[in-house]
Amino acid sequence: MARDMIQEKVYGSVWPAGQDMLRAAAAAIGEEWVELEGDLLRIAYEGPYCDAQELADAIAPHLTPDCQGRIDHIDMDAWRLTRYLITGTQIKKSSAGLNHVLAYSGH
Repeated sequence: MARDMIQEKVYGSVWPAGQDMLRAAAAAIGEEWVELEGDLLRIAYEGPYCDAQELADAIAPHLTPDCQGRIDHIDMDAWRLTRYLITGTQIKKSSAGLNHVLAYSGH
């Protein structure tokens, strides 16, 4: 299957965020997929390949000690969830198969 046919989903939020973080996120995945509501950065992407690591790397320089949030990348082809957990200026990446995630959540 061609990579551009694969549906991927990237959802998340980070706060507090500002215009610099918004611009960095928009440059990484496209301005139509991110918005700033007050000091909350919202990310909602669905489409072909999206590099969530590039997104995390793009916003990292704009994180402050007060930041918190997460970015979830759902790779439908690999059937995996990769989570970027944001605490202060740190981003911790973890990954698990979607079957495991669904079983853990009780679905």
